Amino acid sequence: MNAVITQARPSYWLDSRCRGIDERAAGLDPQDAAKFISILAASRLIRRPNDLFAWLKDAQKFLPHQVLIAAWGDFQRWNVKCELVWHLPGARLTQTRGCALDDVLRDAYMQWLRGGREPLVLSATALSSLARPCTCALHTALRGMRSLLVHGVRDKLSGCDSLYIALDGQNLPAAGEHGRVIALAHLLLCQVDNVWRHLAAFRLDNLHAAQAITLPLQLSAREREILASLSHGRTNHDIAEALAISLFTVKNHLKRIFRKIGVSNRTQAAARFNQELMRSELLASSALPANPTAQ
Repeated sequence: MNAVITQARPSYWLDSRCRGIDERAAGLDPQDAAKFISILAASRLIRRPNDLFAWLKDAQKFLPHQVLIAAWGDFQRWNVKCELVWHLPGARLTQTRGCALDDVLRDAYMQWLRGGREPLVLSATALSSLARPCTCALHTALRGMRSLLVHGVRDKLSGCDSLYIALDGQNLPAAGEHGRVIALAHLLLCQVDNVWRHLAAFRLDNLHAAQAITLPLQLSAREREILASLSHGRTNHDIAEALAISLFTVKNHLKRIFRKIGVSNRTQAAARFNQELMRSELLASSALPANPTAQ
């Protein structure tokens, strides 16, 4: 394993995550070890939801799952968001109206807390909520799962948690394999958490960029997109990574933006953006009839 790492020469970022893999994930042959390291490195290239889907499919050998449930937020106050990724042939998972995953999330979250916030490999029967008698496609698929891995990440800054539930139709791995499965899953899910946060920010930036298109500012579409991201607190590095452009290009765009809207710094630019956004919303609302139903 050490020889594989030496030959591949991962980046400094990857080195910090690869230390100790040989101890924690004993049993990987050199070919699998090289594959695992390449999958970790490839997570840095994920920019869009489709990239994440393809990456997770490649990672299935080390993170067995047919359904991956991701939830994040304030679990104590139950202000939680949830998304799904699935790899079920021919299946299109949807939730029927009023059919939520709250019971499954609560159940898994309590199991994770009782386990000391450590990764858990469990039989599907350990979550009684999976057997919910619901006829929607989602719960029907969940009832067909036989094993699951539960892990989370604590955000110390916000005090919120991310929770990941990887469900598979195969039986639990042999008892002697649990340590290796958990070690590999921990590394992969930490990367999944980073990616999911990035994609959530990307979706929010897209929303702001879409709003910015309607603002009466003499800016190009790309300049509006960058201004929207800046107004939401994104750094130059965040913007460059999300738009796949260089830091130098971002800085040049910002100089032009500042000059065009008559500001001298990021704070003023964000304030101007928000002022124009509020003005646009007020104009839009004032254009609506007082009583839309009265004709």
